[in-house]
Amino acid sequence: MSDKKTNILIQAKGERKFLEFCRNYPEQVIACHESSVTEGFEYLFSLGFKFSRRERLKQFTEDVSKFTALKFMIKLLLKLLKWRKRSFRDLNPYYNEIKSSTFIRNETKNPAVNTILWKELNEYASDRWNIFKIGFTELPTQLIFKNKFVLFRYALVFMQEMEKEKIDEAPRSTAGREVMRVYSTLGEAVAEIARWLRKKGVHCQANHPLGGLVCTPPLAGKAGMGWQGRHGMLITPEFGPRHRLAPIFIEQKIFETTENSDHIWIEEQCKKCGICQKNCPPGAIQEEKTINIDNIEGIGAMRTCIDREKCFPQFNKTAGCSICIKVCPFSAGPSAYEKLKSHIIK
Repeated sequence: MSDKKTNILIQAKGERKFLEFCRNYPEQVIACHESSVTEGFEYLFSLGFKFSRRERLKQFTEDVSKFTALKFMIKLLLKLLKWRKRSFRDLNPYYNEIKSSTFIRNETKNPAVNTILWKELNEYASDRWNIFKIGFTELPTQLIFKNKFVLFRYALVFMQEMEKEKIDEAPRSTAGREVMRVYSTLGEAVAEIARWLRKKGVHCQANHPLGGLVCTPPLAGKAGMGWQGRHGMLITPEFGPRHRLAPIFIEQKIFETTENSDHIWIEEQCKKCGICQKNCPPGAIQEEKTINIDNIEGIGAMRTCIDREKCFPQFNKTAGCSICIKVCPFSAGPSAYEKLKSHIIK
């Protein structure tokens, strides 16, 4: 995969069109907070490092033939591009409403909670799209990436599992293919679930997990799905950090929020552990977290231990790296979560 094609993948034409449109109608969309400092995923390709086509192919050919790897890459790229494009193209009716001044927000302070639709959504997402868990919360504007926008203020957060057996091969190509596979399947899932919601009368915006508009791990943490670990990823009771997340933004607070503080104890466990830090090849995981943004409602401070200048080149070179996910004790699943929790609580 050439660098030019990779940049097209990350900085999709549909996203550029969406952001330009939002800049022209700032009062009718939701902009990032003035204190937002985190860039979107395109930051990965702003560091200046490059890999040849041969090196790109090598990422996926460690344990399969070049033909098999090339077939996988082409299929993956086409699917990723298709569903990223679809997620933005589906917003065209909203563009037309904004232009004609008919995009009137009907946000009520206390809308009726639709428990029936919530049940139907969970069943549809699980049975049809292999979504394991859904969270729901209000989106803090501080979590919108710098210079970006969204159309709606409430967020459904969807989670798909990455298979443990494949992630355990990290940083080999088996794990890299699994990372990219779930990016692809989850991107398709949220686009189609958003279409399903629109048929139910819900105004919404799907956000592909590869090159998103918001910082998803803390958003999912606010939604009560888990808590961010030292390695920056959301640790959940079900899979630890062995998953991918993607949001759908909706207009109304029509569901009960899933917010809770059940998983905050993970912060203490990560302080005592440090396995991910010891096993990070480029030394990108630091000892202490630094605060990016403070006073975020429902979260507190947005903090990180990750040195991006060290992490992202390794991530890109290995199609997802995933070593920190592999070695994280939470990746073993629910039994590990409960065992670690009992030690911390005691």
